[in-house]
Amino acid sequence: MRFVIDETSWHFDGLEQNGCIESLETLLDLLDDAHGQGQLACYSEELFETAVWQNKTFYELYESDSPMAIPWEVQERVASIFGRLPKWQELDSCEPRDFDVQINNRAKEFAPSIAWAHAQTAQSKANAVACLIFPTVRPIGNHAVTVDNQIENLWFVGEFQSYRDYFRWLITDTTKSPDELTKFADSAFPSLDFIPNSFDGIKGMSKPYRELIEPLTKHLSVLSDHGKRVFSESWKDAPSKFGSHGINISDENGNTKSNSEARRERTRIFNGKEVVFWWHSKLDPDRDRIHFSPDKIANGGRLLVGIFCRHLQT
Repeated sequence: MRFVIDETSWHFDGLEQNGCIESLETLLDLLDDAHGQGQLACYSEELFETAVWQNKTFYELYESDSPMAIPWEVQERVASIFGRLPKWQELDSCEPRDFDVQINNRAKEFAPSIAWAHAQTAQSKANAVACLIFPTVRPIGNHAVTVDNQIENLWFVGEFQSYRDYFRWLITDTTKSPDELTKFADSAFPSLDFIPNSFDGIKGMSKPYRELIEPLTKHLSVLSDHGKRVFSESWKDAPSKFGSHGINISDENGNTKSNSEARRERTRIFNGKEVVFWWHSKLDPDRDRIHFSPDKIANGGRLLVGIFCRHLQT
């Protein structure tokens, strides 16, 4: 389980209707993304029994005369998404020792789902559960949460950047092998495509996996966050634009591109077609490369990552 919905952040008092619906649809979008990427989510049996607006429960806002009405199309999305989610009380999981939580040493508050996420994270960092929240009520990001005098850092996810940051943190702080990295790559780097099994190339780089994972995650994050924009403009400016984000990239020179053996080393099959990975980012000046292709971006495609290696011949 990767996410639990924090029922205590569902408070719509003081919000304009449009802002409330927008926040709700963002949460539904995050749940859809998680489902599409194979990441599981759950919620508390108390979620739909909690007062969310002027002492009304969420479902009471479905009534036609409700001043804070939930549109019919949003109601349909709620029914479709929550119909496939389990309640954490039904799971065979570690139970919280207390339902009172302190976030960043603030006053204690009754927050059962946050306490449940704390219990799963305390059991194993690799099983860390993030809380899906409304950012109008709680701050997003990684925060210290205390339950029964035990402190754990929990992720509070309320929009797409914090969603990506949570998975990037899972990669840098919990994974021990390229296989484990593969499980989180689509969620952490949603604007990249990867050649199947390309992460196996990390094993051939110059350092052990745990020493490489932070710079690898940084390079892939920058490529995912900025690759489409940068390669939609003049490619000759790409090295300096990526340099401003702290990573060094380059295209191969003419000698390398005319070397048939170098071309063969950089060629992979993707969707039945040959792709040559001339562009690469450099973890160190003389070693450890991530080869990628921006060729599909002009037609609306994603930046394609094909090869992780120590160095290819030039």
